[in-house]
Amino acid sequence: MSIDEVQKTAFRAELKEELAKDLRGFVASEVDEEVDEEISKRALNGAYWTRFRSIFFAVAATIIALGQFSEAVTLIEGSVVQLKSRLTHSVEYELLDQIHVGNTEGYIENLLGQPQVSKAIDDGIEARYYYNDKFLLTIFVADKRVAAHFVVPLKNDFTPVVVENDNTDFELQQSVFSAYPANPKTYVVDHSNTVSYYLEELDSGKAGLFFHTYLGYVSFTQKPADQHLVSLYEAVVHGDIDSELAVQSKLRENSSPNLHGRGTLDLVLIQKGILTGAEFANYFGR
Repeated sequence: MSIDEVQKTAFRAELKEELAKDLRGFVASEVDEEVDEEISKRALNGAYWTRFRSIFFAVAATIIALGQFSEAVTLIEGSVVQLKSRLTHSVEYELLDQIHVGNTEGYIENLLGQPQVSKAIDDGIEARYYYNDKFLLTIFVADKRVAAHFVVPLKNDFTPVVVENDNTDFELQQSVFSAYPANPKTYVVDHSNTVSYYLEELDSGKAGLFFHTYLGYVSFTQKPADQHLVSLYEAVVHGDIDSELAVQSKLRENSSPNLHGRGTLDLVLIQKGILTGAEFANYFGR
């Protein structure tokens, strides 16, 4: 081997090592930033985390050493996203933040793919359901655009911030109804063997003058129903107006919503988009 070849080989090895160090630093910075808070929340095992990082870095460095730098970058980028999704909810929160009333059908398909389920809600209006193990997203499409949408978390610790203001953030499943910075204009409630929900339409609030805001509680499972919801349903069925107002006030002061959305559709159409427990189990196997 000539002196030039030796120098080139040495330089190549040195460059690969530097690149490997840079990539290690990139991954460590990206992942550590995302999981610091989650680690404190979930008390993740330190030994597990150290072992994972060591194995991951070793794999990336090996790929680089074999000369497949682009493959290593792809591996790292994909793994960072997957790791964020497994240990935090930031990937899903960012995804939901990209969905807005008026988005085109093509934009939503590029962002989310094809829905697992869809059904007609009204003439020219279709509800499309996107299932994720962390949430169920319902998008109403009319004239090839998003007319309304709402999300329902499926995990207790999935608590997206749906309103940010100067004093505090409003988190689904954490904040109570009455803490939302807008007042209900109308509401619907139902409680039966097939479905249990309370759903309200609020004034413009942060959503703007041309959109409705939807806030509610829905249960797809057989877990004990919210007692305030049950009492409100009974008051509505019996036509007890005074009791109805008092119970609704208690519900809003003590219960936390797990449904939030925005749109141009009236509440009666949003109501039709809520799946029954049987539909949810049949469509998504849960």
